[in-house]
Amino acid sequence: MSTEHLAQTARKNYLTRFAPDQDNPAVQWHKCTVLFNILYTCKGLRQITNAQLRVLSISETGLCATSRRDDIADHFYINIGEDQLHIACAIIDRKGPVMHIRFLQDLPAVFVNVVASLEDPFVFMEKIRPALYGLEGYAQYPGRPARAAPAGPVG
Repeated sequence: MSTEHLAQTARKNYLTRFAPDQDNPAVQWHKCTVLFNILYTCKGLRQITNAQLRVLSISETGLCATSRRDDIADHFYINIGEDQLHIACAIIDRKGPVMHIRFLQDLPAVFVNVVASLEDPFVFMEKIRPALYGLEGYAQYPGRPARAAPAGPVG
């Protein structure tokens, strides 16, 4: 699938106007089988809905995933742990049940490598220890707001 094709088929929303990088050889994709909770608005801004994504592959810039829900908004937040970290995302392409998703900020390579190596798909459904996932300093603790995921590698 060419970059031009993805750019032409993407919805024309300011959050979804990303340059797709599936053809970029510098981006390394990792297969994985992890579940993420997501939050998005529906019915305008009057209702927040949650759903689950089953991640098929992930990179520092985005992921490919499926969901049982077909009403997922073009922009949403991945919810890590018990509201410990929110990662802003936008869907840049939909092919049947598969969604090509781009992070608004690149994720640390350490986090992506850990996600790809996980054998338990449910690990992010409950409270996490951020240091184990390369997210130290980015997760929310009770009483403090969550910080956005970092841009670029941590280190």
